[in-house]
Amino acid sequence: MADIANVGLTAGLSCWDRTANYRKYIQSLADNLNALESKMVELGHVYDDVNRLVSAAEGEQWIRKGDLAGWLERVDTHRKEAEKFLADGKQTMGKTFLCGLCFCNCRARYKQSKLAEAKRAGLETELALGRTFRVKDDVAYEPADLILKRNLEALHPKTDDLHSVFETVLQKVKEEEDNYRVRTHEVGCWLERVQLLEKEAQEILEQGAKEMESCQGIRQESLSQRNCTSYHELSKHAEEKRATLEEELRKGSGFTIFTYKRAEPLMVEIPLEPPTGLHSTFQEVWEWVQDAKVRCIGLYGMGGVGKTTLLKMIHNEFLKIKHDYNMAAWIVASHPPNLEEIQKAIFRKLHLPKSEWDDTSESDRAGKILSIMKEKKFLLFLDDIWDQIDLLELGIPSHNYQHKSKIIFTTRSLKICGLMQADRTKKVECLPPDEALQLFRGKVGKETWSAHAEIPKLAEDLVKECEYLPLALITIGASMASRRHLDDWKRALEDLESRPSEFEGIERVFSRLEFSYKALPNEVHKKCFLYCSIFPEDHKFQMEELIDLCIGEGFLNECDSIHDARHRGINIISSLRRACLLEEDSSGSTRRFRMHDVIRDMALWLASNRERKKKKILVQKKRRSFETKEFKMWNSAERISLWDVDQSIGDLPAKMSCSNLSTLILRNTEVTVFPNGFFPSMPSLRVLDLFESKFLVELPEDIGVLVNLRYLNLRWTRIKKLPLELKNLIKLVFLLVDRTCRIPKGMILSLSSLKVFHWGPPILSTGRTYEEMIRHLSSLTALLWGLPTVSTGRTDEGDERNVIGDLDSTSEIDEAHLSLYYAGTVKKLLMDCSHLQRCLGELRLVECKDSASLIIPKSSLRRMEHLNHLSIYRCEYAEISMCSREYGCSEAGRSDGSLLADDYIPGPTSSEKSQDCFRNLKKIDINGCRQLRDLSLLIYHSPSLANLTIEDCPAMQELIGRNIDDFHVDRIFSCLIELHLTDLPEFESICRRKLPFPSLELLEVKRCPKLKKLPLNTSSARGRSLAIVGEQKWWSGLQWDDPQTQKFFITHFNVLQDPSEIIEQMMRQVKRELCNSLIDPGEAQTDFKRGREIWITQHSNLRRR
Repeated sequence: MADIANVGLTAGLSCWDRTANYRKYIQSLADNLNALESKMVELGHVYDDVNRLVSAAEGEQWIRKGDLAGWLERVDTHRKEAEKFLADGKQTMGKTFLCGLCFCNCRARYKQSKLAEAKRAGLETELALGRTFRVKDDVAYEPADLILKRNLEALHPKTDDLHSVFETVLQKVKEEEDNYRVRTHEVGCWLERVQLLEKEAQEILEQGAKEMESCQGIRQESLSQRNCTSYHELSKHAEEKRATLEEELRKGSGFTIFTYKRAEPLMVEIPLEPPTGLHSTFQEVWEWVQDAKVRCIGLYGMGGVGKTTLLKMIHNEFLKIKHDYNMAAWIVASHPPNLEEIQKAIFRKLHLPKSEWDDTSESDRAGKILSIMKEKKFLLFLDDIWDQIDLLELGIPSHNYQHKSKIIFTTRSLKICGLMQADRTKKVECLPPDEALQLFRGKVGKETWSAHAEIPKLAEDLVKECEYLPLALITIGASMASRRHLDDWKRALEDLESRPSEFEGIERVFSRLEFSYKALPNEVHKKCFLYCSIFPEDHKFQMEELIDLCIGEGFLNECDSIHDARHRGINIISSLRRACLLEEDSSGSTRRFRMHDVIRDMALWLASNRERKKKKILVQKKRRSFETKEFKMWNSAERISLWDVDQSIGDLPAKMSCSNLSTLILRNTEVTVFPNGFFPSMPSLRVLDLFESKFLVELPEDIGVLVNLRYLNLRWTRIKKLPLELKNLIKLVFLLVDRTCRIPKGMILSLSSLKVFHWGPPILSTGRTYEEMIRHLSSLTALLWGLPTVSTGRTDEGDERNVIGDLDSTSEIDEAHLSLYYAGTVKKLLMDCSHLQRCLGELRLVECKDSASLIIPKSSLRRMEHLNHLSIYRCEYAEISMCSREYGCSEAGRSDGSLLADDYIPGPTSSEKSQDCFRNLKKIDINGCRQLRDLSLLIYHSPSLANLTIEDCPAMQELIGRNIDDFHVDRIFSCLIELHLTDLPEFESICRRKLPFPSLELLEVKRCPKLKKLPLNTSSARGRSLAIVGEQKWWSGLQWDDPQTQKFFITHFNVLQDPSEIIEQMMRQVKRELCNSLIDPGEAQTDFKRGREIWITQHSNLRRR
């Protein structure tokens, strides 16, 4: 019972509590409705205030914020719901019963009262949020298009204001600069910055205008377009630029000092006579000066050519133009360069006080100069540099600092241009003939020029003798200004031709040029330079020719071998060329050099120790005769060189004393014999060159007294046998003889110092040998006058084998040039003479009979590393093959021991070894080998081959007799420059696949009718000026793999003139010139030299054409 009572009591109490809660809501309905209504009114006021803010912002095209829009929507909803609650509540409150003592429908009153209370709470929340919307920025935001428009509108006037201040400052600066003042660094930098800022601001305004134009017509709903990213970025840039403009506007308005007074003018005009003949050179260099990318310019050339004049022209040109360089210095470099003096000159140009120079240590001066020069835009003119100058060591900024500055210098050496890292180099050449004559005429003067009608003609000859060198023209022209008699001009011309060192004023020219000589690095260079004057005026000598003579004189004794000496000689000649003391002739394939006439005269003057009367070097050319008294000059001479002298010198004085003579050159003379006692008078003779003394038949026995002789050249003489007394020449290094000369057995072994031996037909300037030329000339003279033909003759096989054996037996030999006529001797050379193989420089096989195959052992291929030229002429070889071992080997392959074609082609694994074979072979000539089929072996093993000539080989069908694999494509003919194919009736293929030919410059094809394809494609000979020469008919019949290749090479083709027309023209010219030179056709034999010279000239023209 108690439990039941407790449960009942609990339930009753719970019901009471719930009833009390309900009663509270029922009784407070009116209060809750009143409170809700009050909150509604209050929220309405806030709502109206917010709406007014929104309307104002949207009136300015602002965009209401997303949270505001949500609040307004929620308030509208709340207000509508609250109004409905109020209406329903008031209607419910009107319903009562028991005379108003009790409420009717208590459940409805309870529900409405509770909802009214909840809605009031919701209104309070929105009311609190609404009160946070107090200003425009709370309810809306300014879109990107409006911000951009506002920032652009703010930027525009700032740009105008800054431009106005800029113009004011610039005008003030220009007014003061006209009074030789210099703008301050601060003002200058400000003007540069403002110019750049104005340009950038204008670009922003123009871009903004385009953006604003594109947003015209965009409405409120196009929010994405009005707030695009480009608007935001551009607006940000506009605001940043406006702030920058304001800062620069503040700085510009605050300037009170715009310029300062310069201590001295930036540049002062250098006195200069009106230059002649340098206009085109100046224009070319001036374009470099104006190019901002070119910082350093080097002008080089021989002394007295006008380099300093050109530099002065460039300097003075800056005075005629407006420029923004703020530092300029003209400095003449001394020899050797005095870096302290150069630094001091730069210090003065930087307007630094002398006290600062004195107070700065030597090690800190460069840094001091550098810190200032880095901020300068400078012009630096350095005249007459002889050695490399480290500009950074002086304090001159390197290329990396200031590209707008310029350094222009002059030097006599191209090497210095490289060491100075010149961006552009220009060689200043001698004047053209007409302008040289104009310069000379100006120095002579009008009165002297017109004093006699012959003077202008003699003046032309004097100008030629000066070889158009401005310094010589000015000096000699000034000396001739007072000479108005014709005889004076004739004597002057004679003096300049025969005794240039005695000409008035010429020593001043020589003294200027002598600086180039003094600047040479060592005595060996100086000796080689002076030795170049041994050649006649205008003579073009080969590099090897000069080097061999210098070796013969002993200038290169410190070298271990001939090959080292030659390498050193090449470096010396290259150095002389770079110093503009030698000029290189680029008209032919062989490197030739010459001396400028004035340089040569200076060298002769120096060689005579600057004494006018004493001649230590005697050089004479094309003399008909000598007076006896002229031979007296030989007594004091150290070197004598006679060229093209017609008179025999057999009538020399009985007694001569040439104790100082070290070189005697008699070339192309009519010497027949030397008198007794001639050579004993020359105990110091080291070089004896009798080349082309074609009437010389023997050497006297007393030649054996020349124990100091090192160089003996007997090529192209009629000497048939060397005297035994030659064995006494134990110092002889060079022995050069013709193949027709018999060498006594054992003589070579007696010459213990012999290093270079030449035994073969000499090569003429035409490229043909003595034998070939003799055949051509004898046929020609026979044709013209019916004279008998000349027979060349040769030694027998026994003599040939003896010479080969002796050469192989002497360990001193470094280089041998051989012509072999017998197949047995060739076999002996290739199989047995391992030492001689290493010494071969040139090998010529002539008319070798009784052998169908030229077999070269693989070991011999590798030993012939110095072989430079291989010639095979009229031999019966059908093939050139290789065997692995020497003769007598028993090896699979052919019965003679040679290998099959596939075996001698090196594979990828043997590439290094194949490169060792014939690695220096640069020239191959094949002529008249009527059985020879291909040259595969030679081509595969000649990686340096540059010139290949094949003529008159009717059996030859292709050069390379098999396909080339990919490994060898880039190696075959990689160095080939010229390829000549002539008279090959069966020739069909150079190679079966396309080759790159990276070095090819000339491909000449004559009378090869079956050659229908060339191994070329569009990648062949890239970057080379290739010329393809041949008959038009042959070219038209060529077959191409694709039209692109044909189109590419069609511009490289040159039509070969019909050879019959050329030969007929040559024959007429030769006959005409010979007939004009001879009184009686019977004198043709004695004047044979004239015919040979004409033929050589015409034949050279034929080869070039």
